[in-house]
Order: sequence, then C-alpha cells, then structure tokens
Amino acid sequence: MLKIQFKDRRKPAMWLVESTLKISSQMPCDILIEDINAKGIEADLIIEHSQITLVMISSIPTVYVNDLPVVKSQVIDAWDVIRIGTDELELIDPLKERSPQPQIAESSKTVIRSAISEWMLKANTKPLLGRFYQINDGDTIGRDDEANIVVPLDYISRIHIKLSVNKGTLFIEDLNSSNGTFVNDERVKKSELRNKDELRLDEFSFSIIGPETKKESKPKTIVRDKKEITEKIKKSITSTHPKIRLASQTVYLHDINENSKGKVHEIINAKNHLSKLLGHHLSTSEQSVSARHIYLNQTDTGWEIVNNGASDGLLINGRMQIRAVLSDEDEVTVGGIKFKFQSSGVQAKDYVKPKKNNSKLIIPAIAIVTLVAVISWLAY
Repeated sequence: MLKIQFKDRRKPAMWLVESTLKISSQMPCDILIEDINAKGIEADLIIEHSQITLVMISSIPTVYVNDLPVVKSQVIDAWDVIRIGTDELELIDPLKERSPQPQIAESSKTVIRSAISEWMLKANTKPLLGRFYQINDGDTIGRDDEANIVVPLDYISRIHIKLSVNKGTLFIEDLNSSNGTFVNDERVKKSELRNKDELRLDEFSFSIIGPETKKESKPKTIVRDKKEITEKIKKSITSTHPKIRLASQTVYLHDINENSKGKVHEIINAKNHLSKLLGHHLSTSEQSVSARHIYLNQTDTGWEIVNNGASDGLLINGRMQIRAVLSDEDEVTVGGIKFKFQSSGVQAKDYVKPKKNNSKLIIPAIAIVTLVAVISWLAY
C-alpha cells in the first residue's frame, strides 16, 4: 500500500486507501494545493486494485508527473512526483526503499530532455475566454479536432497555424489560412513571438506568456527586409520610368470638365475609393457608382489608381486601364468626369484657363461691316 505526501513534509503522509481522493485549490477536498499559481486545479486520484490513476478534471494549470505534462489521465506508481505549480507531491512505498539508479557510463548515457517549454497562450476571445494553454514544439491551432488547440469558429481555418519552439524561442507559422494571422496587428507569414505579444487569428486573440527577454524591438518577421525591397523598387522605377514621381504626402485632383468651376480636391495619405475622397461632389450622380469602384492608394512606388469593378472603366490619358501609377498632370476619367492629377508643388495649381470674352470685338466688327456696306451702296 502506498502513501502520498508533500515533498517538503509540510503535512503528514496520507495512505491511499480510499477509492477516490480529490486534489483541489479550494476546500472541500482531500489534498489542498495552496500555491497561488495553481488556482483552479481540479484532479482525482483513483485507486483500484493497487493501480493509481491521476485524472485531470480541469485543463489549467498544467499538472506534471516526473516533469512531463498530464493531458487527461496517467497511471502513477511509487516514487513518482506530481508537480502542481510549485507544490510537489510524492508517492512513497513504506515497505520498499527507493530503487537505486543504475550507474551509466558517461559515454553511453542517453540524455532525455523535457519537451515542455516555458511558453503559454491565454485566450482573450469567447468561447475560450480566460483559458490557458501550454505550448509544446509542433503544436497547431485550428477549428479541426486534429489541432492541438481547437478554436471552434467558422472564420478559423481547419489547421490555421503551427507553433514551434527552438532553443527557448517561440515562433509562429501561418499555414495558408483563409483570414490571416496577425502579431501585434501586423499580418505575418512567419514570426518570432515574445512575452506579452498579441497573437490574432482573424478576430480571435491570444496573449503570449513566456520568459522575459531583454529585446525590446518588435517581433522579427521572417521575411525580406521591407525597406530594402522598397529601395530596390524605387530605384528600378525611377531608372526605367523617369517621368513617374514617387508618392508625395499631398496630391490634388482638379475637376477640368467644361461646366466645372475649377474645383480642386486635396488628398492626403489616401487609401479609399474615389467617391469618398471627393465627398458629395459625386454622391448623387451615376458617376458616384463608378467612383466607388475606383481606389486611389498611396504606395511606396507612387500614387496608384485601381479599377475594382467600375462598369464604364477607368481612363488614364484617354487609355483604358485596370491599374496604373499616376504621374504629374495625368488626365483621369471616371464615369465621364475628367480630373487632372497633380503631384508636384506644395500648392494646388490652376489648370482651368478662363475663356476669352470676344463680345467686345463683335460690336466693332458689325459697325465696320455696316459702314462698308453703306459706302458701297452710295458709290453705286
């Protein structure tokens, strides 16, 4: 018959004679776990025919037997150690001494390292709100039952992401999910994770809990450096298309239609459809339908205009286009309305030339014609 006791001997050992002993962080229970880090622990020790089974009732916190985690249940024996938080319980056999460990030659010793990492996830979104998950190397998260951590929501992919631990560092990899993976609101394909980071699968959020690091920079996404790519693109564009001007902070669209009064639209840091950028100017006309499908985006390579479904198309300098990087003084036609694009200068230019008033010349011309006619008649 076995006994169970705290390794620090804080309480007397207990004989394992009952059919079930309850382990909990709150009374009533048979074995009280007082460590604050073990709050919420619920487990049973079931004794049947000299076999003792540890059965987990709660999933948090993680319980370990001989430094390996117990997922659902585990059979335990004499001299096994149960660790819950910082509290340790040991099964002892009073009739037997602990078996001596065989001496193993250093050269032939097989070192077994624990697969348990120091990393955990805390769910911040329903229906898993408040749950903690121990992270092991190779764990996956998804809505499928085959995932190690199941998030039962439609917008989560079947196997959405994979977690890996390499030399104590946690990494995330998006497995071609439909709605994306985000680290601190930045969409990533692969990224290092750090303590207190936010990991988001579409709208479902986890907090990262792990060892503190001296690094204070943002998580390193494992992609090519964006600045390097941007500089190469800029050099390539400006060398092959010298007329293309790179995006300035402020640009202008000039209404140059015949019945226009020369209205000028100032656009700053835009990334929206043209109808919204131009306010109510197009809001009640058929042109607004087309304009809602035309997007003007400030990019690293210049101001880009995109036709995303306008029925009557997008014309740049009279030519139909789907996508184009605009140059200074390009003529843009949307829904029959013409605009002049301005990206140079700090102020809006005046592209509307006033019509010449020829009325003052008409009267003298009529008088001259009349005079010539009268003279000709008199001479005749």
